[in-house]
Amino acid sequence: MPLVTVIAPNRSLDSSAQRALMSRVSNAVLKAERAPIEDEGAQSLVWAYYHEMNENAIYVGSENLDKPPFRVSITTPEGALTAETRQELVADIGEIVDDIVGPYEDRLNHWVMLTELDEGSWAGGGQIFPLAGIQEAMNIKAA
Repeated sequence: MPLVTVIAPNRSLDSSAQRALMSRVSNAVLKAERAPIEDEGAQSLVWAYYHEMNENAIYVGSENLDKPPFRVSITTPEGALTAETRQELVADIGEIVDDIVGPYEDRLNHWVMLTELDEGSWAGGGQIFPLAGIQEAMNIKAA
């Protein structure tokens, strides 16, 4: 049950590229969580938000850059990722962003922020969802 948030410079991607970015990042998170990507239940639990910001609202240091970096934030329940799958996810997102956004000369084109919520801190609809219940809903088989 990951939450994906991408913050991008305004008008940096057309709608087709935006859809491709969000789809590929969402699937990369499912892969890292060891969920079956084709599974409708798993897909329905990946929520993803794409936010555009005016170019003049994004700074690196004290500079407002012509092509600001993208920020990809992935929030998962505690224990959904291992050290190995976190590294795989970061590498996959790097390839995806390079593919869709293109590399920037002499600097990063994106940041990835991975956040885990403590067990018992993932909730919705008035109830708490423990990791085991989320993994069951996503058809994740124990390794």
